[in-house]
Amino acid sequence: MRDPAGALVAAAHRGRFLISWSGGLMLMGQIILSQAGQALGSALLPGSLNPLGAEISGAALGGALGGLAGRAVDSAFAGDVHGPRMSALHLMESREGAGLPLVYGRARVGGQVIWAARFKEKRRERSAGKGGPKLNEYSYSVSFAVAIAQGPVTRLGRIWANGEVLALADVNHRFYRGDESQLPDPLIEAVEGAGNAPAYRGTAYIVFEDLPLDRFGNRLPQLSFEVFRALEDEGSLRRVVEGLNIIPATGEFAYATDIVRERRFPGVETSLNMNNPAGAANFTQSLAQAQDDFPQLRRAALTVAWFGDDLRAGTCRIRPGVETRERMSVPFGWEVAGLSRAEARLVSQSGGKANYGGTPSDRSVLQAIAQMKTDGLEVTLSPFLLMDIPQGNGLPDPYGAAEQGAFPWRGRTTSLPDGTASVRAEIEGFVAADGAFGYRHFILHHARLAVEAGGVGAFLIGSEMVALTRLRDDAGAFPFVEALIEIAAEARDILGPDTLISYAADWTEYGAYVPQDGSGDVLFPLDPLWASPDLDFVGVDWYPPLSDWRGGSDHLDALAGFEGASDAAYLAANLQGGEAYDWYYASAEARAAQERTPIADSAHGEHWVFRQKDIGSWWGQTHYPRPGGIRSSTATNWTPGLKPIRLMEIGFPAVDRGTNAPNVFYDPKSSESALPHFSDGARNDVLQRRALEVSLSFWQAQPFVDAAFAWAWDARPWPDFPVRGDVWSDGPNWSLGHWLNGRAGLVPLSAVIEDLSALSGVEIEAGALDGLVEGFIVPAPSTLRSVLEPLQALHRFSCRESEAGLSLQPAPRSTALTVAAGEIARDGPSMTHVLLDKRPGHLTLTHISADDAYAPAVSHARLPDGDARYRIETSLPLLMSEGEASRVAGDLLKATVESERASLTLPPHLLALEPGDRISVETLPGEWVIDDISDEGIARRLELSRPVEPVSVLAGSVPGTGTAALIPATPELILIDAPALPGKSGNGPLVAATGSPWVGPVSVEAGRSLNGLTVRAGVPAPASIGRLLAPLVAGPAHRWDTGSEIALELFGGEVSSAEAESVLAGANMLLVQGEEEWEALSFQRADLQKDGSWRLSGLLRGLYGSTPAAAGQGALVVIVDDALEPVALTRGEVGIEMYWRAGGSDPQVFRHEDSAGLPWPVAHLRAKQTAGGMQVSWLASAPDIPDSWDLPDPTGPRLFEVRGLLDGTEVVNFRTPESAAALEVSVNELRVAEVAADGRLGRWVSIGAGAL
Repeated sequence: MRDPAGALVAAAHRGRFLISWSGGLMLMGQIILSQAGQALGSALLPGSLNPLGAEISGAALGGALGGLAGRAVDSAFAGDVHGPRMSALHLMESREGAGLPLVYGRARVGGQVIWAARFKEKRRERSAGKGGPKLNEYSYSVSFAVAIAQGPVTRLGRIWANGEVLALADVNHRFYRGDESQLPDPLIEAVEGAGNAPAYRGTAYIVFEDLPLDRFGNRLPQLSFEVFRALEDEGSLRRVVEGLNIIPATGEFAYATDIVRERRFPGVETSLNMNNPAGAANFTQSLAQAQDDFPQLRRAALTVAWFGDDLRAGTCRIRPGVETRERMSVPFGWEVAGLSRAEARLVSQSGGKANYGGTPSDRSVLQAIAQMKTDGLEVTLSPFLLMDIPQGNGLPDPYGAAEQGAFPWRGRTTSLPDGTASVRAEIEGFVAADGAFGYRHFILHHARLAVEAGGVGAFLIGSEMVALTRLRDDAGAFPFVEALIEIAAEARDILGPDTLISYAADWTEYGAYVPQDGSGDVLFPLDPLWASPDLDFVGVDWYPPLSDWRGGSDHLDALAGFEGASDAAYLAANLQGGEAYDWYYASAEARAAQERTPIADSAHGEHWVFRQKDIGSWWGQTHYPRPGGIRSSTATNWTPGLKPIRLMEIGFPAVDRGTNAPNVFYDPKSSESALPHFSDGARNDVLQRRALEVSLSFWQAQPFVDAAFAWAWDARPWPDFPVRGDVWSDGPNWSLGHWLNGRAGLVPLSAVIEDLSALSGVEIEAGALDGLVEGFIVPAPSTLRSVLEPLQALHRFSCRESEAGLSLQPAPRSTALTVAAGEIARDGPSMTHVLLDKRPGHLTLTHISADDAYAPAVSHARLPDGDARYRIETSLPLLMSEGEASRVAGDLLKATVESERASLTLPPHLLALEPGDRISVETLPGEWVIDDISDEGIARRLELSRPVEPVSVLAGSVPGTGTAALIPATPELILIDAPALPGKSGNGPLVAATGSPWVGPVSVEAGRSLNGLTVRAGVPAPASIGRLLAPLVAGPAHRWDTGSEIALELFGGEVSSAEAESVLAGANMLLVQGEEEWEALSFQRADLQKDGSWRLSGLLRGLYGSTPAAAGQGALVVIVDDALEPVALTRGEVGIEMYWRAGGSDPQVFRHEDSAGLPWPVAHLRAKQTAGGMQVSWLASAPDIPDSWDLPDPTGPRLFEVRGLLDGTEVVNFRTPESAAALEVSVNELRVAEVAADGRLGRWVSIGAGAL
């Protein structure tokens, strides 16, 4: 019995096993299956048909499941396939007695509000400045809990609030998976009192604490939830993965736990390592997913890449790389091993994009290690060498090709010729000294980084350098192995005694080496390294073949009785058997013909020496080299069981027959790209899963294996990787690659059925079934029959009864027997074509879309020769991609129109036949499947139907990601001492705040000290800000400037052309930051350029009393719109330095001089020589003068200051209230400015000697 507070209660009820959660799931102790209508679910055809002498309505056609218990199978047309219903809406409710859904795989569900506290009201008082009014702002929040699904679930994905993805990083919440050990939530307990809060065991639920409601209109939002639930059977992938390799090894900030943003312009930022709806750093989000998907995870190896540039060891340099030279990032920049972005290697480019991500910055690596250790994981730091050798490199190829292959495996780095003194010299150049950017510096830098991180559990001095470790010098020594031993000792000096150190050898490299030079040598090059006192374990990257499967049924492994490449027994037999253990292929032709050469040591009986897969024997034996083929009497310095083995990589590609060659991968850009032998290139997640389950279960149980690390887990969270192609270019490789992200949560069909049957109290064995369930939900009380109907309709399994109980079997692939004509009793067989006269031409399949919305979707299938009047509609409440659903719809339609039935009577000696068997009948064409057997006296009556191949889903789909969470940029505050603009009055500055992404409004604070900041304004929207791409020359005031243009790069907002009348009325106004002050100007024409910049012309300069002065390249430009907010200052705050801050920006010091309060420059300054002096005149200009160029009408008294200079010496200085004056002396420079009421001088207007 589960938690009494609304949890699951199980009880026996009238012979049936009842499971419910307040009226939730109810599954009866019955299993009702059928083979009869394998093609369809509920079928809708007009009118009725009369097949087999019975009138059947169109709605009954294709009823896939009748009652099957033991060997009983219903007739061809049983009831419709109903199954769980699909919902287009995922609503959160709060209903008494409402049930909770049972989820398999992934699904989107609503929820039930199970607890809520009172709303909280917060009041914030905002001042409009000293002497200004006080403004009260109110905000509301609420704490509540929502039950999501029956637990335990694996993890919670996205949450939609009113249809929009909610960034969980911004919300205070706690999620409970619904296990039997969860404790009451502390908030609920604090509100309800100790002992009064239920733990809701068995219920997955979420608690929101003080959720702000302002963004939801001050009401509780409608929530729906993405839920992932995988099953944890013993031996399942979730249970056997204890170690992971974390990739991609590249990405400048891929491992950072801080969100790093590229700043393209002040306030304009793009997240570099947050590309997910949760709003967390990618690494943080992905690591959490890994621990959810693999609850037994205890250790992880963090791969960090530097780049080699040549396969020739003597000329190869190893350096950290960057994706671009032009990048400024916050809160920290890129730096590795003391190199800045400008000093690092620039990763090769193709089509304007980097071929690799850059080397993770040292700081991001430190953050990743800290996070892993905080999460309780043992960390292995794995320096990883990538060869950045692009196509068309022109480099001489040591293997004889025209040039080196594009982006090759590091294991191909070599030196020629082998066995010469030049080998040692080239390897010494490759290894180089610490600090010289060779192999030694590459490794030792990471050792120092591990120490800076506070230590790691284990450290690798490299991996898979197989072409170097096998090179010999002229004395027969292995110089690179010697270098590795030296590097291990140097790493030990840095790391100290507590860190485990090793090298990860390729699976072909760790043991015996047989040079193909005719010498007959059998050597153990790495034994001195393995025996080194500075190495703590033997590291091996383990990728030997685990199968030799081909198409058809006549190849050797099929003839041996194995069911397929994913047959667990087959894979287990090849762990210590098969290729590279019992036999090998001597050539590609031998492989094609399956001509297997046994592996045997006829000379000494040491078969393990030549068996690359026999690592256990290698570990437990003494190693005797055989120079020239003669077994030495002196062993190497390896002793049996000297050190434990760690399988540092073990993985399989998710592709058809991936176990035939687990070491290959598909990547079109690389010369190493390949599919496994005999693979058709189809994705197959089932095989990958099965191979890992079998391999990890075996190896982790071996006493000599200390740990195993599955390859691989990406630090980019799923499904954002691989879906976001605009961010990452390698996403397409995920489909057939070794990645486990997004695959671990898929649920095997067999596990779903066995879990459902266990809940219903019926024991069913379904282990023989292949296929995956990507998403399936039981939302309401259901019978087991109705729940299993859609699964059977898709996967087409059959049910059998034996002394061991009920079992489900896949559709048989081979014929059990052939019935001879002489064995058929009575009148012989009869055969009927079910839809002979009415051939439907169209089928629609409704399913749940696998995209990010989880909405019902419809796929169609049509037959060109079908009758368009007859249409079939069927529904499978399963999660499917569009492509998968189209394939299923086509298969269902084809199976329907080709459906044939037959019946015959056989003698009693054929007792071995069972429903579901596949047989052939001598007098009937083709093969048949037995649907029903009824014993009639001594005869057996068989009902047959045509076999239909299963359409089992072998791979999951990738959902859409929706929009990544917006991480607000640090607001950039621009303070403008602007001229007096219409509607922007105030004695303080105009404030512009910009940020992209913007999640405003932003409060602007100011004060005379940092401790005295008060809110002065709220900026509701981001200002449109740009910068000049070219200098702007000075221009005429108050007039059209037809000779000047503005080259503008605009960040946010947009501009457009306007008629001259509109511009004169105030349209298209800009503020341009000049060398001394801001100019207000407008423009008529806006032309968008190819590079995204703008060219503005038809300028109206020097508006509102501003000076049309020059502005330099890079000067700020602000569009005048409602985003600019005026700030009120006290008179005492004008002209003094104050601290200003917007949002989370750093404070800045600014002194406002109140340019808007200054008089405008005078206009029409004129001077005329007179006898004994000169006559001077001008016109006052100001906002309060009527709009007339020739009839000025000042509304108040004015005062002007006049200055005259003669050859640079001031000879005239006086003030006058008039707009004219007579000078008694002649001057060659004249200046006039209006005097403000507070005594400040306005802007000077001058005319020079040439105008006098």
